[in-house]
Amino acid sequence: MPRILIVEDENATAWALAESLQEDGHETSTVSSAEDAIERLRGRAVDLVITDLRLPGMSGVQLARRLRGGRRPTPVIVVTAFGSSEVLQELADSGVHAVFPKPFRVDQVRRSVRDAIAAAGGVRAPRAPRRSAA
Repeated sequence: MPRILIVEDENATAWALAESLQEDGHETSTVSSAEDAIERLRGRAVDLVITDLRLPGMSGVQLARRLRGGRRPTPVIVVTAFGSSEVLQELADSGVHAVFPKPFRVDQVRRSVRDAIAAAGGVRAPRAPRRSAA
């Protein structure tokens, strides 16, 4: 079962993401800051991190850079209400898998989650399309 860490300081958004992804068979946990995410990740690996851009303390960009620079880079999806062209370029340079502006469509995030986990070669995400042998 793919494990996803949601880093979001808005409780309603964190809850909505967690519930939607659990319906797809993912194990989710939530934290409200990047520092809490780093602490959580010390004890347990995850297959994907979904983070807000603006967080108390360390930003989502800084978190993404740390996660991408590890031994086994963790795929990152960013959700944000503050998507200027400069910020989007910074996120692209940080190697994030996808960026979704708030309010976002949950079905698009779900699809991106499946794609990110599959692309990382991690646990195969539920409901991912199977490729037939040719």
